[in-house]
Amino acid sequence: MSMLSLSYVVPAYNEEERLGGSLATLIAYSTAQSYAVEIIIVDDGSADRTAEIATAALADLPDGVFAKLIQHKVNRGKGAAVRTGALAASNDVVLYLDADLSTLPDQTPKLLAALAAGAPFGATGADIAIGSRIRPEGGDMRASQPAWRRVGGRLFALLRRRLLLSGIEDTQCGFKAFTRPAAQAIFSRQQLDGWAFDAELLYLAHRLGYSVVQVPIEWRHVEGSRFQLGAGSAYREVRDLVRVRWLHRGLTSGD
Repeated sequence: MSMLSLSYVVPAYNEEERLGGSLATLIAYSTAQSYAVEIIIVDDGSADRTAEIATAALADLPDGVFAKLIQHKVNRGKGAAVRTGALAASNDVVLYLDADLSTLPDQTPKLLAALAAGAPFGATGADIAIGSRIRPEGGDMRASQPAWRRVGGRLFALLRRRLLLSGIEDTQCGFKAFTRPAAQAIFSRQQLDGWAFDAELLYLAHRLGYSVVQVPIEWRHVEGSRFQLGAGSAYREVRDLVRVRWLHRGLTSGD
């Protein structure tokens, strides 16, 4: 694949404390690249100054970097925010990353290389490259998370392997890149708005016949997660995993 341009999608909900610094880092990194970069911030119905801070950060961009802010009137969930941004992206590659920059943009070349060359042995490029917090030697960067996140993540992964996907170790890392055709085909079909949307995306990729490469990346736990595990949220995520097959019943690569 010939890499020509890149769109970053940044979902943000009540991120006034972190968004300014994160966007400064992302803009500085993008300025140093040889290709055109588009940054799409999706304010998911924030009740704080997220939109104001995003507007200020994007007011005076350097050459080669373009940006836009899209706002949801109400909070709809991360899955909805990423979907909105991905479908609005105009460049050759669409990459979404978390507003807290738990994975820094300097990890971008790892995903782009996988899209361009395939991995680990393929000569043709992949359609989708997903960051993995599991190291090649077997270490797991998620060990730095609080215990409740680790336990919840393990239970979610167990259900996800049984219900949807067994061949992907880390579906929930918020650092994924798609070729534009794959992004348009997948996000136009994606329906989940909550935390399970990552698994839905990869299930759609599998059903549509797109190639997915898992790429070890650097990741760090950042305090202040917007996802809180409780009885209600646990029920919703399990329900969503169960719903995925029904939502996309009959879907094949020819659709």
